[in-house]
Amino acid sequence: RNAFPQLPKSFIENAKFLQTRHGNKLLIDGWYAYVRKPHYTADLVMSLSWGLIAGFGSFFPYFYLTFFLIVLVHRVGRDDARCARKYGADWDLYMKTVPWKFVPYIY
Repeated sequence: RNAFPQLPKSFIENAKFLQTRHGNKLLIDGWYAYVRKPHYTADLVMSLSWGLIAGFGSFFPYFYLTFFLIVLVHRVGRDDARCARKYGADWDLYMKTVPWKFVPYIY
C-alpha cells in the first residue's frame, strides 16, 4: 500500500460519507459524488483512446471498447443488486445521492 508514490492532494480531507445501518460507510465525496464507479469511467476512456489511436478505418480497434462496455454495464448491474441486498434502504438513499453509475448525466 505504501510502496506506490502518493500524489499531492490525492486524499480527500474531511470526506463526506453515508453511514449505513450495516456499519459501513459509503463515500459520497470527490469523484464518488458524481458517479458510483469512477474507475469504470476511467477504464472506458482508456479503451476508447486505444481505438482512437488506430483511427476510423475499421471497427476492429473499437471492438475492445464495445466488449468492455457490455461487460461493465453487466457488472454494474450485478454490483447494484448485491449492494441493494446488503445495504437495503441505505443503498436506495445512496443511489438518490449519487444517481449516475459511471458516466455522469448519461448512465
